[in-house]
Amino acid sequence: MSKELLNIIKKFDRARILVVGDIMVDHFVYGTVSRISPEAPVPVVNVKSEKLMPGGAANVVNNAVKLGAKVYVAGVVGDDYNGDILKRLVGKTGGKNKPEAKIDSSYILTLKNFQTIIKTRVIAHNQQIVRFDRENNGKFTAQVYKRLMEGIKKIADDIDAVIISDYGKGLIERKFFSSLVNFLREKNKFIALDPKVENFKFYKNVSILTPNINETSGGSGVKINDEKTLEKAGRTIIKKIKPDYLLITRGEDGMSLFSGGSNNGGKPLHLRARAKEVYDVTGAGDTVISTLAVAKSVGASISDACYIANAAASIAVSQLGTYAVGADELAALLSSD
Repeated sequence: MSKELLNIIKKFDRARILVVGDIMVDHFVYGTVSRISPEAPVPVVNVKSEKLMPGGAANVVNNAVKLGAKVYVAGVVGDDYNGDILKRLVGKTGGKNKPEAKIDSSYILTLKNFQTIIKTRVIAHNQQIVRFDRENNGKFTAQVYKRLMEGIKKIADDIDAVIISDYGKGLIERKFFSSLVNFLREKNKFIALDPKVENFKFYKNVSILTPNINETSGGSGVKINDEKTLEKAGRTIIKKIKPDYLLITRGEDGMSLFSGGSNNGGKPLHLRARAKEVYDVTGAGDTVISTLAVAKSVGASISDACYIANAAASIAVSQLGTYAVGADELAALLSSD
């Protein structure tokens, strides 16, 4: 098994991925706490360092690139300071005529009346103290979606798989989602969707859906408290959304892969969690979907792709903050099996 998986990882640099979704900046503030404020019953954080990283769908990009894939990005930023930061973080490398470039952000649109999303997390002694967000969950014009689709159609023949990263910030809406998925299905592309509960009402016909356990419960209307209710929730979602596959990420309980279509009704494949210590689950879903899509794009079976993604997640959650897993460290972990 390990040899087959390692051969898949060796091909990761052949992967060509498109990421579509809500791109944002993750701002981390690190410090220490030694006293409570005299002004209010809150800790005083003595800031030691700060870090800016790609967040949301941009973190998916970061993960796929770290694995070795060439990645195209489609999304929106504001015409503002944080938008400039985000474009630099993602990397403006230019189009198809630069095959050596690992990121092509030519399809990120800069909008005048949109505020680039930034999430700030304050962390002290390995604990998140508070998070505050700057965002405006926008409704975008038909012209914005037209420009996005035009860009996607230009590169469709150059990509192997597409990740739709929905953080519920407004970009992924019913009409755009339907147009995008129908077009990609016609092109026979593998479509991986990281969902948001409020948008389950219009999701349809993707290759794989990757909700966490809370999103699965919310999207199915089934309270999950054991294997029986997990399976009921999974089957409910498959009936509603009709994905080819459903991968439920379950934290310390691992992952469960359900088959849709004619295989719906068969037993799910359960993968146990591999992480010995969990420090931070921030961005773990991004790690899973990016690894899964990269593996599928180079010919992995769905079960092998999920096994590799599960291993990648175990590395990511053992680190503090969002963490992009490299192909070499993933290979090293699987070599130890």
